Amino acid sequence: MARPKRSAIWLLSALLVLGLGWLAIWGRRHRVPVALNTSAIPEGVRNAAAKRAPIPPAGSALAPARPNIAARPTIPLHKELIPKDIEIVRCYYAQTVVAPGTTFGFDINGSGFTEEFQKMIKVELENAPIRAKNLRLVTANQIHGDMEVDSDAPTALVYPRVLIKGLPVFTAPDPFGVVRKGDVLTIIFTAESESGSAGRFQVITNLDEGLFREFRIEPSTPGLRIVDLAPHLPFIIEGTLLMTQSLASGGYGLAIKIGARKVFQRDGLIQIVQPNVGPSGFVQGIRAEEPYHRPGDDITVSLEGVSLSPRDAELIQAIVDGFDMGPSSITYISGNRLRVSFHCPRTAPEGSYGVTAKRVDGRMLYQRPDVFWIVPPDWIAGVQAASALQPGARGGLRILGRDFSADFEKLLTIAVDEPGIGISGLRRLDDRSLAADISISSTVSAGDYWLHLSARGRKIDPPHGSIIKVEKEP
Repeated sequence: MARPKRSAIWLLSALLVLGLGWLAIWGRRHRVPVALNTSAIPEGVRNAAAKRAPIPPAGSALAPARPNIAARPTIPLHKELIPKDIEIVRCYYAQTVVAPGTTFGFDINGSGFTEEFQKMIKVELENAPIRAKNLRLVTANQIHGDMEVDSDAPTALVYPRVLIKGLPVFTAPDPFGVVRKGDVLTIIFTAESESGSAGRFQVITNLDEGLFREFRIEPSTPGLRIVDLAPHLPFIIEGTLLMTQSLASGGYGLAIKIGARKVFQRDGLIQIVQPNVGPSGFVQGIRAEEPYHRPGDDITVSLEGVSLSPRDAELIQAIVDGFDMGPSSITYISGNRLRVSFHCPRTAPEGSYGVTAKRVDGRMLYQRPDVFWIVPPDWIAGVQAASALQPGARGGLRILGRDFSADFEKLLTIAVDEPGIGISGLRRLDDRSLAADISISSTVSAGDYWLHLSARGRKIDPPHGSIIKVEKEP
């Protein structure tokens, strides 16, 4: 087998599942390994792809083009029709990929929901053969319903919309997918080798065992090869893409066939590029290991790429944009990652900061805004239940954040739309955590509940959320 030259790297770019934020559905933590943006990858898909690809001959890497399915449509929203003190924040689904002929549950989360509001709204689907029905108020923060997908529904991503008086007031940020039998919705790249010459992927499809036996993926060049196809039927097929020989710079595609029928083709899905650092390395991303910090912190970000070497750490400089945080130190971690460390001065103002990576000769490698944030004292990251919550029981809450002052518990207010839920005993554990007691009346319905936080007269929206779930009694 010919050994690819190191004159070009091929980056297996991660297809953002349709550029949509499937992050709420599949897990919201931003985790971007190398060129792969897994924040948009369904959790079940991501877990199935945990196995790393074997590393073939070095010299290139995989990089995805733009998604092959349109992102969320942008339409004017008439938010003025939403009654005062009511807010809609998200939709989530009992199933995120379904076949035509399926009925499944979905929920709308928000605040201030009432029976009157639930009767006021309709949920519309862009896709006519799909209907939302059986809407019912579960809690002041949750409306439940059913999605009924007709047997003739086409393969598509579907973004529900909430309507009032026939006008859209909210579009779900996260879609669900419908896949007809024998169709392909998309391909998601989920991991890539340190050399960049191999990558794991998953095909979102709808096959039975008979169709899988006729399933094949054909790269547009013999220098790319598909191996290790593994079905997780009906909706997922895993595999590995290898680069087995040196390829010219440019775009290469994949086609999927079932028998003689071509069901998917994407040209330019894989891009062969020249190294931008050292003889073989390519930097293609910057990500904060922890995005929220206080002045005086040590801040760590990752430069992500492929075919990186220990020597590359000496060839790169990284700076924080907009404020002098002094020189950085760069450490080689793996062929996919260099660790960059800064010390944040105590004089750094609050706000977001970008990071720029350059070669020591001044050539730009990568720049990204809003990599990390400097947050104020008494900053809240999120609220979580200390244990499972059930009607008629008591439990505990944890409020996590940074630099909680000694009297912050006296300033913080936690309100709930449901009168049967009581919050008491708010107390400071340390400068990063508060605790509180929660009591749930036996009359409270199982469902989602939004805890409203405020302090010093200002509403607080924690980045990691403050919705808790009351479970059904066993």
